[in-house]
Amino acid sequence: MRVRRVPRQGEAGFSMVEMLMTAFVLSIGLLGLSMLQAMSLRAARGSRSLSTAVKLAGGVMDAVEMEGRLSWLNVSQSLQTAPSNAQLPTLIYIPVANQNQTYNLLGEPVNAGSTDPAQANPFFQVNISQVPDTVGASGSLSDFTVVVTFADTVNGTQAPAKRTVTLTRRILHG
Repeated sequence: MRVRRVPRQGEAGFSMVEMLMTAFVLSIGLLGLSMLQAMSLRAARGSRSLSTAVKLAGGVMDAVEMEGRLSWLNVSQSLQTAPSNAQLPTLIYIPVANQNQTYNLLGEPVNAGSTDPAQANPFFQVNISQVPDTVGASGSLSDFTVVVTFADTVNGTQAPAKRTVTLTRRILHG
């Protein structure tokens, strides 16, 4: 007795061409996902640099405003006399019209003579400028501008793109 096997019509399976096409479509999809991941990492790095620059500009502007209030209080409490360096020895922003500072990638000040590699590589350039507006009997009113510039690689060619953050406030000072 011999049993004859007859193949049914719907059970032929996958052909080699169908398997190759499926693998090709799947590889294109995985390649697109990997490019998306690379782009999102690049954008995250750029947004981290931008948020550090905004925080840095705000911190410097807060320091300028604090010095302005301190010098104004000194003038207003000492019978409208101009503050001397002996009275306010730590002012670094108010008496200087323009000032440049450098900061590293973490937003920490860079020391020029340091041997630390993180300190030797400045990333953020900060320019503080003062435009005097009016001088009154109890102090001066000036516009202070903090400009933070840095180079960030945000495009696909890895060429550095110059970015700028600008913050301006009108501050009463002595």
